[in-house]
Amino acid sequence: MIDEAFGRGSDESARYGLELFQRMKLQLLIVTPLQKIHVIEPFVAHVGFVANTNGDDSQLRNMTIQEYRDERDRRAG
Repeated sequence: MIDEAFGRGSDESARYGLELFQRMKLQLLIVTPLQKIHVIEPFVAHVGFVANTNGDDSQLRNMTIQEYRDERDRRAG
């Protein structure tokens, strides 16, 4: 499990680490804010998206990376 490990580093160092883990055939659980999702996206098959819009009720949505992309694109325009 990697918890916000890529939040402060560069995109290049995050990609390097993810490529290394991929070569090692490790299965990862990555917890990260959306600011780094563009780096992690090519390395994941599923997303567990947690949102707490009102501050009192967290909701978890499980989706494939393609479902996440489709929804992101739909919301963007």
